[in-house]
Order: sequence, then structure tokens, then C-alpha cells
Amino acid sequence: MKRVIISDMADIYEISRFCEENGYGVNINRLKVPDYLDISSNAIDNHLEVYKNVDICSIHGPMNDLNCGSKDALIKDITLKRFEFAYEISQSLKCKNIILHNGFVPGTGVSKIWEERAVVFWNDFLFNKNNETVFFIENLLEQDPEIILNIIKNVDNGCLKVCFDVGHANIFSRVKIVEWIVKMNENIGFVHMHNNYGINDEHNGLDNGNIDMNEICKALEEFCPDAIWDLETKEYKRSIEWLKQNKYIKS
Repeated sequence: MKRVIISDMADIYEISRFCEENGYGVNINRLKVPDYLDISSNAIDNHLEVYKNVDICSIHGPMNDLNCGSKDALIKDITLKRFEFAYEISQSLKCKNIILHNGFVPGTGVSKIWEERAVVFWNDFLFNKNNETVFFIENLLEQDPEIILNIIKNVDNGCLKVCFDVGHANIFSRVKIVEWIVKMNENIGFVHMHNNYGINDEHNGLDNGNIDMNEICKALEEFCPDAIWDLETKEYKRSIEWLKQNKYIKS
């Protein structure tokens, strides 16, 4: 049966109750801002308590200003430290899935050379990690699937897969959204599901935007049937209803 989870972009207590009552897992989104732990010193214990009866499926790691293929050794070092931070937090939360970003910015360098540096970075980072944790590279500014796909293939580690963000592709991609799914196929292990109108990253519900979500869902079912679908939207309740109405999950 398809695994659908909910990102805690809204009130965590409300989401916890909804997930517990309806059998959904949760993605912890707030920890992608490392300062959150400084603001809330007991954040880890609080999340463990709030979600004590909910499966913590995944966390989103830090992303702002990071770049794993940077020429600058200091930037790569900071990126490594932030990724290690995400890994340590995941172990505390007993969570096996971590979402991370490459930090690639189109037009700022030769993509092939950037890829080569990124491959070295990922190999170094994954070297001492346990085999139960899976890291997912999420697309953001990438304009096509090639860069992430090349990194996945060249690193060749079963613990590194793709998190395909449907909404980001609608804004930044130069190719059709479905083409990402077809090309990446079973390399996609995680999907961020939300909609928008192709301009801003609004994280709307599945029925609120210009993305043909039926086309997307059918392609996901065909080319990466085992991927986890994460509703990365505050409109998660209406998105659940949309999935039920269109028979992607049971009522």
C-alpha cells in the first residue's frame, strides 16, 4: 500500500493528532533551520513527546546557503557540518530518512565540474554512515534532472536517492515535470507533493495550482511505485481528500 506522510508545516500538535487518528507518518520540517534548536533548547525532546504515537518517517535537513559542490573549501566544510548535524538529529529521533539539498545554482559555473566536486563531497559524507539511513537529494533550482541523476549514478551508494519536489519542478524546470519522473524512475524514493501556479513556491494543496496532479500521480505510480509521498503543505487535509477522491489512497 502506498505510504503517505505529512510535513509538519502547520501546528505540530494538530498534525500529531491527525496523524495518530488516521495512521499517517510525519516529516519534521522545522529542523531545516538549525537556529530552531537555539530558540527551543528542548526541541528534540518536545518532538519526541508530541509524536510519541506517530511514525517519524523523515526529517528535512538544513539547506540555506549550503553548496556541496562549491569551489570554496570553507563553504563545503560548513555544508558538511550542517549535513552531519542533520544526521545526528535523525539518530536522536530514530528517523531513517533525511532530505537534503545540493545547493546547485544554475548559471554560476560549469555544471559538469560542479558535479565532480559534489560526487567527492557525497562519497566523503556517506563513508561512515550507517546503512539504515537513507539520504534524499531534493531538487530546488535545478532546471532538469541531469545533475542530481548524475550524482546519484556516480556516487553509486544505495543510501543516496532522490527526493523529487513536484512544486519546485513546476517553477524552475525547463522540461516537463513528468520527464523528471520518467528519467529518474526508481531513483526517486521520496516525493514532496504540493501545487502552485508556476511562479511562487506556495506549497498549496494538491488541488490548488496549475500542476496536473493526476498526471503526476499516475507517473509516480508507474515509474517509482515504492516512493514515499510527503504532503508538504498546510492544506494537508484537503490534499488527503483529493487523494481519496481520485483513488490514490483508500477512503
